[in-house]
Amino acid sequence: MLDHIRIVLVETSHSGNIGSSARAMKTMGLSQLYLVSPKSVDEQAIALAAGADDIVKNANIVSTFDEAIADCSLVIGTSARLRHLQSTLIEPRECAEKVAQHRGNVAIVFGRERVGLHNDELLKCHYHLTIPANSDYSSLNLAMAVQLVCYELRMAHLVEQRHFDITPDNQYATARDMEYFFNHTERLYQSLGFIQNQSVMQKLRRLYNRINVEQNELNILRGMLSAVEKRLNLPKRDS
Repeated sequence: MLDHIRIVLVETSHSGNIGSSARAMKTMGLSQLYLVSPKSVDEQAIALAAGADDIVKNANIVSTFDEAIADCSLVIGTSARLRHLQSTLIEPRECAEKVAQHRGNVAIVFGRERVGLHNDELLKCHYHLTIPANSDYSSLNLAMAVQLVCYELRMAHLVEQRHFDITPDNQYATARDMEYFFNHTERLYQSLGFIQNQSVMQKLRRLYNRINVEQNELNILRGMLSAVEKRLNLPKRDS
């Protein structure tokens, strides 16, 4: 997910903000930085990057807003002033959720330090991102805003990983495998005299189904049953 997201800074006046934004990006796992006609990218940018100078040095520098977003299928523009259509307003968490659901290149665009994005630039964005800061003092510098948005993007990325990046070791057991386990459990416990009626097995089924057993956990449980059978010299069965 994070590899398809670019942070776009438009006409940044202070090079230190570029370095600080790069640092904010790197701490959250983002690496694609696009700079639209920055005033300068100098030693101060490298110094304030504080270890994220690789992002500054590899930044894509383009001359126009259109160039920065040309190959993106989702463009989100940020602004503190509510000038865009109300229906397109989103906050950072909702922004991250939309990005996580999107398949394609995404641009999160931050405007000029003093005036933000122009109206014509916001009109080229699919959504208008606003940070719901304290109305009595809503001043955020550029790097702070980048950090906040990148944090939400990372949180959405971690949720996506937990849901979709499941390895074979922690896949959930199939219904067929669970049925083998229940049959195995019932045979063994009956031979031990523990199960004398079906209500016990029904309760055990409900218990194991409630916890959603993973495949590697099921392997351990079946191994335990087999170890007991071996110790008791009980006949081994295929299922």
